[in-house]
Amino acid sequence: MKIVLLGGSGYVGKGIIQELSSYDDMELVSMSRHGGTEEDKKRWPKVSWRSIDLARPETWQEEVADADWVVDLIGVLFAKNYNEYYKKTVEPVMSVIKFIGEKAKDTKFLFVSANYAPLGMGAYMKAKLVLEDELKKRLGTRAVFVYPGLIYHKERHFVYTIAMALNNLAKIKPLTRLVERLRPIARAKFAVEIRNILLSNNSYLMHRTA
Repeated sequence: MKIVLLGGSGYVGKGIIQELSSYDDMELVSMSRHGGTEEDKKRWPKVSWRSIDLARPETWQEEVADADWVVDLIGVLFAKNYNEYYKKTVEPVMSVIKFIGEKAKDTKFLFVSANYAPLGMGAYMKAKLVLEDELKKRLGTRAVFVYPGLIYHKERHFVYTIAMALNNLAKIKPLTRLVERLRPIARAKFAVEIRNILLSNNSYLMHRTA
């Protein structure tokens, strides 16, 4: 199984690579602007680290053409406004989605969306929903969505601290529902859920909480 990770050298992508790299029957291709550090290449030597520019199809189309899965990990959590979210989250992958829809008829696309956007994050969620709609229109059932909340790991101390605080607040009944919607999830657990989906198993992350 060939899996292409768009943004695979990033914070979330490395967690997924850590989980999947132990499977001998999985061919992993990480695509990003810088391609991956020397440390990444030494740590995961079986991964193909590609430096690409999504605006230049010749840098990525060949790898995507015969992929079983493309996993989209591109985007930012914080931006000034919707236009910036669109530019950094939606626009970069539009050409990939179009290519898969027209040329890579067996390739599935896994999009990391979001479960819920708290106050002040409406533009973030709007960009996610726009991309969801585009995927449904162009790829139909070949588009698969996951809806995590805050993905945390000790590597990012600030995010980890927030997640630990949320997990503690979840024990207080009046706040339990809010924390459930924010859906904090450890990076390693998120990677396991992604693995389950790639192996055609179910995941609770495939459904938004009400």
